[in-house]
Amino acid sequence: MKILATFDGSKFSEAILPQLLLIAALPNAEFTLFGVASEQGGVLRTHSTKTGAIGEAFGSVAPVTVKGIEPTWAEDHGQAIQRHEAEFVDYLHSVRAKLPPDAKVEIEVETTEHPSDAIIAAARTREVDVIVMATHSRGGLISVFFGSTTEQVVRSGVAPVLVVHPPKS
Repeated sequence: MKILATFDGSKFSEAILPQLLLIAALPNAEFTLFGVASEQGGVLRTHSTKTGAIGEAFGSVAPVTVKGIEPTWAEDHGQAIQRHEAEFVDYLHSVRAKLPPDAKVEIEVETTEHPSDAIIAAARTREVDVIVMATHSRGGLISVFFGSTTEQVVRSGVAPVLVVHPPKS
């Protein structure tokens, strides 16, 4: 049995762990811990200051312009994505440590603006038997029961979806 377990990096998404532990007891259970990371921008090394006119506040007739410092980047967009994916892989390894040591587990991370598309594509590629995911349940009438990402995955029909609603804290 192939299981695609989805995580977004939050404690909220870890609400599926009790179900994964139950599934791990089944013979031939194979897990893919699938992380969907959001697009990341670069990291600023220095912050710019505002350009503006001063002088009138000091009684000067002519305004004095202060130029801002141009920002410099510690990493570009591609480097930011690589860093974020590496951090997400580390996170998924910490999640993996919560499963039985003998469980067959693979880890995969994808960075995208469209998590539902990535989950559906991974489910198709891996020909999974079930997708396990938590739902945030925020917005819209249908989203009262399923979050928008969960709703899209369920509607895709690519595989049965075990939806977990985390307890309210």
